Amino acid sequence: MIRAHNLTLSVREGQHSRSVLQGIDFHIERGEWVALTGANGCGKTSLIRCFNGLNTPSAGSLTVAGLDMRPAHNRAAVKQRVQLVFQNPEAQTVGSTPFEDIAFGLENRGLARDLMIARIGEILQQVGLAHKTEAEVSTLSGGERQRLAVGCCLALDADMIIFDEATSMLDPEGRLDILELAQGLWQAGTTILWVTQRMEELAVSPRIAVLGGGQLLYDGSPRSLFYASALPDALGWTPSPAVRVGKLLQRQGWPVHLLPLTGQELEEIL
Repeated sequence: MIRAHNLTLSVREGQHSRSVLQGIDFHIERGEWVALTGANGCGKTSLIRCFNGLNTPSAGSLTVAGLDMRPAHNRAAVKQRVQLVFQNPEAQTVGSTPFEDIAFGLENRGLARDLMIARIGEILQQVGLAHKTEAEVSTLSGGERQRLAVGCCLALDADMIIFDEATSMLDPEGRLDILELAQGLWQAGTTILWVTQRMEELAVSPRIAVLGGGQLLYDGSPRSLFYASALPDALGWTPSPAVRVGKLLQRQGWPVHLLPLTGQELEEIL
């Protein structure tokens, strides 16, 4: 789905340029779930903006959905194939109701009205908003608005959805709601890039990529990251309760593959 080799990005600031991304080698296969993390200012947003054509790399190569991202027409085409769900639920709606919001994308594709109405119903059912079809968007909760944003991505038949810290402004129930929705889409075949700084969300990701200072510092499994790497301590991360207990078990000789990452795994051990 995504292949980046020696990807570099510089931005102009007055008379000078500043390096934002440096020599990124990274790939995401179709149907894969990858979590991307790193401190604020590390380059996460710049990188994902390259992936959906909003940023143009300064050097290196990047292909997305088989398209070379150097030509402008390919960057425009990729915007439909790779969709973003942003942090702020309130900044992603254009219609006054969920029906109108999803209809906007379908109308732009020129879909016949009868097909469009049927498709809107299917999408709202899929994201759990069928009972809110004609509700005012302003009355939706933050989690429901994020569900609507996901629905708009589905309306464009996105091959890949990037969740850019999409749970950061939600309460715990809303965060779990959106995470489970994304996991369902992934299990159905959608490629997911899950951008987060939450340890509990990293722990349930099969693969984690860590950015720091515009460079790729780690790319691998969560167990290796939390139990066989010095990177979390070096970056000042606060380990989750499950990992804190796991560290104690590790010092007692437990093998890494048995150490807990999530609260559920910790409960099973206890």
